[in-house]
Amino acid sequence: MIEELFKKAFDAAKEGRLEEAEKFYRECLRVHESPEIWNNLANVYVRMERFAEAMECYRKAIACDPSFTTAHANLASLLLNLERFSEAKLLLLSLLQKGVKNEQILAMLIACDLVLNDLSQAAQLYRENASEALNRELAEYGVLEKVLQLI
Repeated sequence: MIEELFKKAFDAAKEGRLEEAEKFYRECLRVHESPEIWNNLANVYVRMERFAEAMECYRKAIACDPSFTTAHANLASLLLNLERFSEAKLLLLSLLQKGVKNEQILAMLIACDLVLNDLSQAAQLYRENASEALNRELAEYGVLEKVLQLI
């Protein structure tokens, strides 16, 4: 039953039927709470521009499973988009401390450092982790050229 509801929710979200997706994810949560359901509901709320609800759902996903790094990264991305750079940076640093390190997380952290004017930290983080994949992520955030100027 839950698998069917989850698939309906996922398909509705994929097809842009966001209110329907929200309804199905809420039904899923009445049956069983999981970090994946909370995370996906948060993603629906982001697309609906209901950011406070999205943050709450990401936090519930993290509370369900603190090792569910997808929700951490999604919450950090939302915080960046809302220009809450200090909060995003703290969340990203906590991921690094837990040993979670990928190009997306590094790029978001470097972007935070740039906005917060911690240029030496941004340059150091880049030098320690430079790669084509990181460059692609930094380009996605529109900060690659600025980072390369710091080096």
